Amino acid sequence: MTSQIRAAELTKLNIHAIFGEKDAAKRLQVISSTWAVSGEILFVDATGVYKAHDAISAMVEKIQSLGGPDDEFVDLSEVECLKHDVEEDIWVTRVKWGVGPKGAAPGLTGWDVLTIVGGRIKACYTFLDAQ
Repeated sequence: MTSQIRAAELTKLNIHAIFGEKDAAKRLQVISSTWAVSGEILFVDATGVYKAHDAISAMVEKIQSLGGPDDEFVDLSEVECLKHDVEEDIWVTRVKWGVGPKGAAPGLTGWDVLTIVGGRIKACYTFLDAQ
């Protein structure tokens, strides 16, 4: 059974160890160890719909290329967790994040809403804040 603490950890790992990771091999390894089976997942944001580990990693690399070399992803809120379904081991979490130059105000902010099933991320929906 996935604990609330683990659900929050997975949500933060998605921000820092995936979106914040510049090394593609390391990023793909984290995706493989934290997300459900490739092909059975769903990542939806303003750029498209992604259903495989390598597609998510490639999308992250494209997003990183739009920023500067010192850009970092940061949490802007605590992770919120909806009460989970014990039978199916399902959690839904959300967190506000930002990205921008280290030490400066984020140039882009948004929300991630994740579905975690059996201790793995099954889906992530990213909503960008209006600029």
